[in-house]
Amino acid sequence: MKRRTATIALLLCPVAAFTQSATDWVIVPGKRAGPVDAGASEAKLVELFGARNAAREEFEVEPGVPVPATILFADDPTRRAIVLWRDEKRIGPESVLIRGERSVWRTDKGITLGTALATLRRINGRPLTLIGFGSDVGGTVLDHNGGALKELGTADQGERTGRTLVLRVEPDPAQRDSPAYQQAIGDVELSSESDAMRVLNPRVFQLMVDIATN
Repeated sequence: MKRRTATIALLLCPVAAFTQSATDWVIVPGKRAGPVDAGASEAKLVELFGARNAAREEFEVEPGVPVPATILFADDPTRRAIVLWRDEKRIGPESVLIRGERSVWRTDKGITLGTALATLRRINGRPLTLIGFGSDVGGTVLDHNGGALKELGTADQGERTGRTLVLRVEPDPAQRDSPAYQQAIGDVELSSESDAMRVLNPRVFQLMVDIATN
């Protein structure tokens, strides 16, 4: 009887491990997004999530610039993630993009879609610098300014260094006619402490995490 129990346990172990990794939604900037790490491949993602939940596509990171991609959970906005590959071999992801209103994906510091700028400021412990709204890169957080969110990178003589996580925030659409929004439009760098940002308190609508190459 003991032998039979041990055999059953051995058979169940791989299944348990598979289930655990398939429900891992933790993002560790510069390392992984759940099970999507430097050793991931499209074939492994299909095996892990199923062919229906790992669709091959070309994704335009900017207009006219398609890159190889795998869309995870394309029909589920709360689990959707876009894995961007380094080349057509689709082995070794470059980054993972998550965007929308809500998501089960969250960083190891608790940041997810919908996280407010005021919360980011609290986690960071220091003011953040971000780009004004109204452009293709509007609302991008540029600098942690010596705070705890080192993964957001910093400015060094005009160059952005140390960035492994890109966050973009946007205010409630209902605020776009407000004086505060008008003050926050344009290709300008604004502090999270500015009057406009305090009033708007924009929320994260996009995360892009870099995946380590080693």
